[in-house]
Amino acid sequence: MHPVLGADFIQRILELPWAFISDESTLSDFHGDENSDILVEKIRAVYGVDVSDIASGNLADIFERIAKLKVV
Repeated sequence: MHPVLGADFIQRILELPWAFISDESTLSDFHGDENSDILVEKIRAVYGVDVSDIASGNLADIFERIAKLKVV
């Protein structure tokens, strides 16, 4: 739904050359840590958007929040 944001997110937040993201994808799909705090903080630093209340870490929900609050 947000292809430009998705591509930017993959490079700047996930630091991957590419990734497949579906409506079901979550932050935890892209790390092996106990929680997603590091990525949540990185999202806040890069996009200026707090997503810490999105407990599921669902990327579709995160992208929607970023798109509403920040122009990429």
